[in-house]
Amino acid sequence: MLVYIISILVFNFFYILFHSKIALLINIYDKPDTNRKFHKTATPITGGLLIFLNVCIYFIYFALNKNNELVESYFFENFRQLTIFFASSFLFFLIGIYDDKKSISALKKFFFIIIVILPIIVFLDNSIIYEVRFSFMYQTINLHKFGIFWTLLCFLLFMNAYNMFDGINLQASTYILFLSVVIFFFSSYDLLLLTLIISLIVFIFLNYRSKSFLGDGGTLFLSFIIGIMFIKLYNSNQLVYSDHIVLLMIIPGLELIRLFISRLSKKQNPFSPDRNHIHHLLLKKFSLIKVNLIIQSLIIFPYLLSLFIGYTFLILMCLIVSYFILIYKFN
Repeated sequence: MLVYIISILVFNFFYILFHSKIALLINIYDKPDTNRKFHKTATPITGGLLIFLNVCIYFIYFALNKNNELVESYFFENFRQLTIFFASSFLFFLIGIYDDKKSISALKKFFFIIIVILPIIVFLDNSIIYEVRFSFMYQTINLHKFGIFWTLLCFLLFMNAYNMFDGINLQASTYILFLSVVIFFFSSYDLLLLTLIISLIVFIFLNYRSKSFLGDGGTLFLSFIIGIMFIKLYNSNQLVYSDHIVLLMIIPGLELIRLFISRLSKKQNPFSPDRNHIHHLLLKKFSLIKVNLIIQSLIIFPYLLSLFIGYTFLILMCLIVSYFILIYKFN
């Protein structure tokens, strides 16, 4: 395992050194405009590639050592399951990269996501949510066959919410880094999570310097991985209650719902981009770092508070109120 970790660190070191050449080779850039994108120069969309390559290294390492009892995966019982997961992740990465390059419509992307997810949740063990448990309810809600639809809906909401959450430097990457750290501790320090954490830290370094963006290749890829892991943790009772997961995902979710309703009320395409996101509103008053601190605080502190004192539902309600107060104050 030590050799693997050193290999990952060495790979990421050289990735940073040769990032500009890799960017030229990939040739996918996010160009500034006068409407919504105010970064100064064309920025390579290489964040998804960086994280995907790290996951590739993990997959190769697992494949070469699949018969070694010391090499285990918390999330996948065998190499077949890991292969299904890896192939699925690769498909989402390709959809995102294609969107970054060609800018496909939201409807087509939505259709592609459904096509890829449905067979995955059927064939990937322990990936369907069949029951919903809340900390404030004694009774469990059994979904039965409706579980497949509910799981699909959860994926679609989280993947779209996370995609919309990627609007300024550091925001989407630090958020998913926090989620990865949470899952890392719940999953007995799984090696795949450690790989994700290292690659995210490297991306954050590049993103902070405006050298790289995640793009759809990164957001679709990461949201799928995190979504699968949360479902598996939930189904194995490591994350016992649904409201704990909702607490972690509520801010991007509220953004999705608010912007969707706001755009429809203005007779706009609900998937059309604008500058009405919470980070855009806060940027009118605060610096980039302060905006990130405010938004990440809305996610991290309520969750930590719920772990120590409980009362998750009450904390969730207070968080929702705090979100709308911020929107009202800075809108």
